[in-house]
Amino acid sequence: MGPSATPFWNEKHCRQHGWWLLLTLTLLLYLPGTATLPLMDRDEPRFAHATVEMMERGTWTIPYFNGAYRFDKPPLTYWWMRLHYALLGVNELAARLHSIVAVYLTALVVTGMARKLAGNAGTGLLAGVAWLTSLQSLVHGRLCVADMPMILCVALACRALVELLTAAEERRWGGWFGCLWLSLGAGFLAKGPIAWLVPALALLLWRWVFWRRPLPWRRLQAVPGLCLAVAMVAAWGIPALIETQGAFWKTGMGEHVVKRGTDVFNGRKFLPGYYLLTTWLSLFPWIGFALPVWRSLRARWTAQTSFLTAWFLAPQVIFFFYATQLPHYVMPGYPAFIVLLALAWQDRSRALPGAAKWLTLGLGALIAGGWVFAAVMPIQQGSIRGLLYSALLVLTCVLVLGGALVCVVWKQGLTRRNAWLAGTVVVLTSLSLALLGLQLRATSVPVRVARQLGTAPQDMTLHGCGYTEPSLVFYTNHVWQFTDDVNAATQLLQRPGPLAVVLLKRDWTLDRWFKGLLGTAPPGTAARDHTAAVQALENVETQSIEGFNIARFSWAEVVLVIKR
Repeated sequence: MGPSATPFWNEKHCRQHGWWLLLTLTLLLYLPGTATLPLMDRDEPRFAHATVEMMERGTWTIPYFNGAYRFDKPPLTYWWMRLHYALLGVNELAARLHSIVAVYLTALVVTGMARKLAGNAGTGLLAGVAWLTSLQSLVHGRLCVADMPMILCVALACRALVELLTAAEERRWGGWFGCLWLSLGAGFLAKGPIAWLVPALALLLWRWVFWRRPLPWRRLQAVPGLCLAVAMVAAWGIPALIETQGAFWKTGMGEHVVKRGTDVFNGRKFLPGYYLLTTWLSLFPWIGFALPVWRSLRARWTAQTSFLTAWFLAPQVIFFFYATQLPHYVMPGYPAFIVLLALAWQDRSRALPGAAKWLTLGLGALIAGGWVFAAVMPIQQGSIRGLLYSALLVLTCVLVLGGALVCVVWKQGLTRRNAWLAGTVVVLTSLSLALLGLQLRATSVPVRVARQLGTAPQDMTLHGCGYTEPSLVFYTNHVWQFTDDVNAATQLLQRPGPLAVVLLKRDWTLDRWFKGLLGTAPPGTAARDHTAAVQALENVETQSIEGFNIARFSWAEVVLVIKR
């Protein structure tokens, strides 16, 4: 065995130092760009500024956004962000840091579980690396939302279930008992009932579909455990319900859980089999090894692997008929797939699975087409081309890291040469992410509006007409009054100041651009054009601001009018 094929770390090194290798990988992949990337409309600024408003009001129970109740999610994420705001100040990094910490802690949970089941620390380390380099983890592990803390809690709860129900001896009131029920309580406080539904359905599928053997249910100590989890939720929920006279439950559960399950949210269309398709992207590049995972399962069908199968499928079943569809909804089951992948790695052949090859080549072809598209497409706004190049650079680095090098690791293991190559691509990916963050910040309309406004006095009223993105609230730290009626700007400016109005002038969307290419719409025309409303503004000084609107994936031109 030559020096290039020497194993990077032996079993002892993996066991003793794997945690800081995963920490280093997390810092390299998740920190760059996080502090400069502007909050992405619309969920991120709502979470970020709701925490600010809770701090300003001195409340720990009820989130507020833009001066009104925000019942979308329970408070755990806001509490966690509040800690980081106290340590780092109110900024994008502090707002997103809870997701970075949670994605790292989930990697440790996945690593520990794979190491325990495989009896091999190297296999556990591979699981942690796979989790951190999965595409959906790379996206949601750096966002200011509640998903990653909930996924951490689900992973802890499912790990505890395996330990309690498959251990050779029963241990009452042990650490895994506390881990299970405290994780369920915290998971509900992070994102509501989904944190309970996933482990519960996983148990049902495990017992009656996949394993079909009696389980020692008494080991769960369900009565005291449920009391503990419910007490955690009730300690916040009862005061919240009393303070809002039941509105938190009615809106939080009725509107944001039940109604989203029956009605399509934000005008999206319901697509049957949606998650079967998006999972292939979300778990890139590791989903390319689905066939070896299947073969490993057939050869190694145990109580533990059957539970992992049930855990992975539980969110898929829950959201299969759920009307509102988003790729990350089924993410609570992804840690189970990662553990199964690590177990399959032990049984792997040296031949690379065909699915991995074709998936990597297919995405590579799409990205190559994207480079050509960005180079030749006629663009009126010059900043868009630079933004496209930065985004394509990130995708290229992720493809190389998650595709080509991962395939080498599958065939040869983590040798010294492969480790150096992987480290080089990780650093390049970090630099590309930092560049993308700077590009997006430079073209962010809310950031530029806030810079022009400066520190708005408290008696100034701020209005958004046609442009109603919530990140305006975060970056100005001020209450806004939003309306879709662009013609309202004329009447608003007749009021005595001080006030400011942001009026959408034009909005170019990718959909409209393609229609122009196909001839179904005039080329180069805006999807929304309110030039007439801007021209109707008389005797006022206007400032024109252009930038990228990530919520609509469009290029927006707005007019800012400040009346002191």
